[in-house]
Amino acid sequence: MLFRGLVALFAVLTLYSAPRAYAIPSEDPSVDSERDEYDFSWLDPDKKIYVVQNRKFTKAQHVEIATSYGIGMGETYRSQRQWSVRGTFYLSEHWGISGFFFNNYNSENDTMAQLKNVSSAVPAVRDTNQYFGGSIMWLPFYGKINIFNQIFYIDWHFEAGLGSASTEIDLNQRANGSPNIETATFGAWHWGSGWKFFINRHWGARLDFLSTNYKAPNGLRAGNATGHVDGSEDNTYDNYYLTLGIAYTF
Repeated sequence: MLFRGLVALFAVLTLYSAPRAYAIPSEDPSVDSERDEYDFSWLDPDKKIYVVQNRKFTKAQHVEIATSYGIGMGETYRSQRQWSVRGTFYLSEHWGISGFFFNNYNSENDTMAQLKNVSSAVPAVRDTNQYFGGSIMWLPFYGKINIFNQIFYIDWHFEAGLGSASTEIDLNQRANGSPNIETATFGAWHWGSGWKFFINRHWGARLDFLSTNYKAPNGLRAGNATGHVDGSEDNTYDNYYLTLGIAYTF
């Protein structure tokens, strides 16, 4: 007990006797409000510590447009490239509503090519060609990173919503057969997360992850190699995308 009391007393005396930190005023008041520079004389006098407290870039009640390009992940028999556009209105610093559209460029990958070389039967693959969606966005984190004494500001968001997926499926299941394409649109849901790196008040870079999900017939009917949508079972199709883009806030 005596030892704990001495430690507590020592801590109080140390804090009380430590030199106080005083802010160095800036000629630009707006800079002082966003980045306070302190001189801690009890540290190395050649070093300065920057304390960032307030948001430098605000977005509440502003509109943002963005465009991105990236890849699809998790498709066994397809390579995917994606281009997307997005518009967002920020209700506050922590909440927003967003609408987006993306177009996929789908092509057979090496796995499908190898399968055709060793088998006369191939799976019926459903591709997502386009997607329209709307999201509720939650932005709980606003980060700042100091790299080489330069402050970089980051927003981290999460989103979830509903959409519409335009798809096509090749019902031909023979390696040397002619394509038998059937198109259809399905209701979908999606979720995702991403970072926005502020370049300045208007411009920013985006890194986004998005998952889209919908149920659709898999085109498989037992005993028939040509495939049929009617009477086939429904599968849940999960698609994952990683994109990099640029954004402009009005």
